[in-house]
Amino acid sequence: MVRADKGISPSVDICLQNLGYQIADWSSSRKDFIPELKLVLSTASKKQNGNEGIPDRIFIDKAKKLLIIVEEKPFVKDHDNSDIEKGAVSGVKWYISRFLNVNLNDRIKGFYDNWKILGIAVSGDLQQEYGHKFTCFCLEDQNIKLLPHVTNFMTVEQFLAIFNTLDEEKAVASVSESSKKINNLLRSINSQKRPIVLSALMICLHDNDGKNDFRNNYKTSDNYTIATSITNTAKRVLNSEGVPLEKIQILEKELSFLEIDPILTTKPILKEILKELDTSVIPLFQNGFATASNYDIIGRFYEEFLKYAGVSNVKKGIVLTPRHITTLFTELIDLKENDKIVDLCCGTGAFLIAGMNAIVNKIERSERSDKIAAIAKVKSNQLLGFEIDPTMYICALSNMLFRGDGKSSIHHMDSINGDGVQKLLDEFKATVGFINPPYSGKENATDPTPKEITFLTKLLDNCSRYGIIIAPLSTYFKEDSIRENILKKHTLKAVINMPSDLFQPNASTHTAIAVFETHRAFDYENDEVLFYDLRDDGFVLAKNKGRTDVYNRWQGIKQKFLEEYKHPDKYVNDITVIKTKIKKHDEWSIYAFAKTDYSTLSQECFIDSIKSYLVFKAKESQNMLNNDTDEISTLEMLSQYYGASDD
Repeated sequence: MVRADKGISPSVDICLQNLGYQIADWSSSRKDFIPELKLVLSTASKKQNGNEGIPDRIFIDKAKKLLIIVEEKPFVKDHDNSDIEKGAVSGVKWYISRFLNVNLNDRIKGFYDNWKILGIAVSGDLQQEYGHKFTCFCLEDQNIKLLPHVTNFMTVEQFLAIFNTLDEEKAVASVSESSKKINNLLRSINSQKRPIVLSALMICLHDNDGKNDFRNNYKTSDNYTIATSITNTAKRVLNSEGVPLEKIQILEKELSFLEIDPILTTKPILKEILKELDTSVIPLFQNGFATASNYDIIGRFYEEFLKYAGVSNVKKGIVLTPRHITTLFTELIDLKENDKIVDLCCGTGAFLIAGMNAIVNKIERSERSDKIAAIAKVKSNQLLGFEIDPTMYICALSNMLFRGDGKSSIHHMDSINGDGVQKLLDEFKATVGFINPPYSGKENATDPTPKEITFLTKLLDNCSRYGIIIAPLSTYFKEDSIRENILKKHTLKAVINMPSDLFQPNASTHTAIAVFETHRAFDYENDEVLFYDLRDDGFVLAKNKGRTDVYNRWQGIKQKFLEEYKHPDKYVNDITVIKTKIKKHDEWSIYAFAKTDYSTLSQECFIDSIKSYLVFKAKESQNMLNNDTDEISTLEMLSQYYGASDD
């Protein structure tokens, strides 16, 4: 594969070198290409005469099965030329189309099924912001898909993240559609019971050894038999996985209504749900997605059911943690292979799943010879969760079951006031704690719900290395005496303000993450706290999808954040990155220490502020501050007020 007339651009060379690549690794003249690639390109001439075709650049990572084809043109005007010999876009689409239906060739049948293939068209000078064009495509499900959010070359990890995002988006879409369908099928029962039924049905379909008679026979069973078999089948599955009897009895109690429900015992509702789970949801776990991703499948189901249940659970303080945040927690500290993780209010188990995956990945990348035994130990002995809400608890149980951890220690208990909790904590000896506590706790005579800071205190006291919390901003400036007592025993390392819409559309709560080193008293004379304003995580609120990383920005944002978080002295700017000493009774918030950022101010900002002030004064004088008025009514009011005013 040698080509002498390459039209490669020096600006692309510079870009690739800045990303740490060797230019030779992108050369289409390399002699180490795999035979399967040579075979595909052997008839890929853009003249379409069946001769060999050679793109301008080819990058291949055999270990990670990543292939990138690049076509370049020196002038922007040639970027979208429809002639495949003259256009960058049409040319690269031609080349990557050669990898469609390659199974027709017996010599490479199935070879590219698991490869990640990208095509990049670039024209002009990449060093000139408006003097170039860049277009990226990928192969997905035998189709060429445009990736509009990819606007330049990236690292291998970032390119791979594109496909991880695509896989997750497909899973989210599938889960969302199934959730809505199942909710509709279960509309005859109380919305709070629906997640419990869902979890029970998923447990009934769990089949490690291929001997689950229920899964093999439910399609031919009648409605009454299915309804009356659910509880015993779920009990049998959980028992075979080593789940303690007292935990199984919790599920049994919650499912007692199934055998007498006049609708579920006579109509094919449960059978339809089982079919939906069997064909659209369970495969996500069987193909390894569940164990390779932090995606909280049951959590997503619960979110969908929560929508149908109204906002009652949100008002109770149940706010599920976004999965990219649960993963971030594991990257804020040096998580070790022998760490033991606790979550005092684990919800559907998202933090435990993220922690489990992080430790398992560390073990798999290690040189140790006992990897299988070490991973089994993580799943059985290094996780501890508490959840007081029975619905959330059962969701967590089934979630961990499908993660390959039916024996993990998740307890249906009040972690703050429950009998026996401290004994379990003392025996477990946690090293790390992750928590997103219930919000809006009161701790008074009418509402005994513990406050967020109460959960934090107990978490820190029962972890030997680190504790990390995400909680409303009020947690970090109220309760002075409790915060002072915390620092008498533990050291505040960092506080990270999160995007204001992080929990939307389910809750509008401004939050921050705090990282503590436990059991070392805070030294006011010498210790400094890192305050960071992570106001943008790249996620946007999309209709019917919630907050999603539509533009694939999170990986880049996270990489930049972690670099600044781990080496703050290089990046301190006193606005978004601050490292400072604090005094007793100081707020644990970046806003207490940040300087005003005047760099974004403009004449337009000044004019807008004056306009807003004038509207405010007019509404205030008319007692209209709390009134919603349309634009025309507002203009009429302003005209009358300022036209009649002598001020």
